[in-house]
Amino acid sequence: MRFDRLPVTGALAAHVESCWFMRGASAAALPEGHRILPDGCMEIVFQLGAPFLELGGDGRWHEQPARLLVGQMTRRVEVRPGGEIDTVGLHFHPAGAAAFVEGSMKRFRDCIGDLDAALGEDLAPLAARLRQSRSNASRMALLMAWLQGRLRPGDAPMAEASRLLQLAAGQLDIPSLGLALGLGERQLRRRFETAVGLAPKRFARLLRFQRVFEQQRESDATVWAQVALECGYFDQAHFNRDFRAFSGLAPRQLLADADPLTAFFLSVSSKTARAA
Repeated sequence: MRFDRLPVTGALAAHVESCWFMRGASAAALPEGHRILPDGCMEIVFQLGAPFLELGGDGRWHEQPARLLVGQMTRRVEVRPGGEIDTVGLHFHPAGAAAFVEGSMKRFRDCIGDLDAALGEDLAPLAARLRQSRSNASRMALLMAWLQGRLRPGDAPMAEASRLLQLAAGQLDIPSLGLALGLGERQLRRRFETAVGLAPKRFARLLRFQRVFEQQRESDATVWAQVALECGYFDQAHFNRDFRAFSGLAPRQLLADADPLTAFFLSVSSKTARAA
């Protein structure tokens, strides 16, 4: 299994954090599947190999579409490859997808759906060109050109609000944030949900959740009570509740059982959280 990530540069970098690539000769390259965790960002994914399978609420595995729009997630999702793995993904900044997708991002919350249907566009020709182009750089160039053609005005104040929350690792008073942007709390919530897909308070909770992994890597912490305080939680009980709500697992269990792909995306997400 091979994972690669290329940061986006130029004008699109204001909206797209990176382009990532994953390859494996067969489903055996990821035998335990992959645990998708909430990270505060939306993604677009092209499965150029076999579609992945997603574990449904009925306990059965269902085949995903080959081209996916991944909305803001607030819960864990289990997926596994259905065959050969050849995946290209776009990792947006928190308010970045709104610059390319019409309407409110809130409607995609906790949804991993068909990209063509979400955009009202037949993307089979683009997928065919991506499949024929084997290098990461050339595939990224195709995606950047496609995004450039879809670029529309985003909500710059909400992009700034999400950036400020990232810089503060979620530890920022939401009413004060609204005042700094000249917005009341209700207006901030409505616009933030439209641009980002989550309410600002829940987004701040996700940032604290993500900070746990970064803190654990930086300090190799073994005392979770200390980690909870350093990540902005009132106490360890508050920390444990949020951790289980977003991941469905205890902190030690999740970190011990992280599959290679989960570890890769946690790394990407932590880089996003530190972006200026």
